[in-house]
Amino acid sequence: MKSICNFGYARSRKGGTHFPDVRGLLKYVQYRDDRDDHIPGGGGPDRWVDGGLGDSYPKILARLDELSAGNPHAYCFAVVISPDPEAIAQVEGDPQARFVEAIQASLAEWQTWREEHDKPLAGPIEYSFVVHRPERNYGEQMHAHLILPAATENAMNGDLAPLYNNRSHVDALKEIVYRQLDRVYDLDREREKPEIRLERELEPGPGLADREIPFHEAPHVEEGA
Repeated sequence: MKSICNFGYARSRKGGTHFPDVRGLLKYVQYRDDRDDHIPGGGGPDRWVDGGLGDSYPKILARLDELSAGNPHAYCFAVVISPDPEAIAQVEGDPQARFVEAIQASLAEWQTWREEHDKPLAGPIEYSFVVHRPERNYGEQMHAHLILPAATENAMNGDLAPLYNNRSHVDALKEIVYRQLDRVYDLDREREKPEIRLERELEPGPGLADREIPFHEAPHVEEGA
């Protein structure tokens, strides 16, 4: 199944090119499905699928603060993952549980891939994500906001190692996500349709369009910053 899988990153807690404020982004993800309205029920911590990073925006922000010390070039990463809404509309029952499974399996496989193709990580990749299900003029656009830290931690000694995400890492995650979506939705082959591009429809507030960005560049420090 084709999917939108767009990476963005923040150079500091204040944000960066892809989103202006990390705290604001986390609150947005927790309390809204789109930029116009708060979700019914107030959007409590149970919205988050916690992969070690935290189950509420204050806990996630605190953990990002801790891990960011291990990466001089980035503070955190934010990824929007959205499967083809036409394909999802054909799924019997509620597709969300399988979508969550696909994301969790993708991150586990991505870590294994990184350990084989990159320097071994100091520790597991921590993450948290929320699934949004806003209604659009073409139907429901289920998607996930995935938050990744800037580093990993060795649980034995506390050593931090940067979690760099260059083009090869991003492309590997995208390929894994597509395959895991096929698996959980029992698709025998990739649908012969062009990849949908709904970046503007998804979340125009945070602005997380995937770009060719220099993930390893040292941050530019403005005078007086």
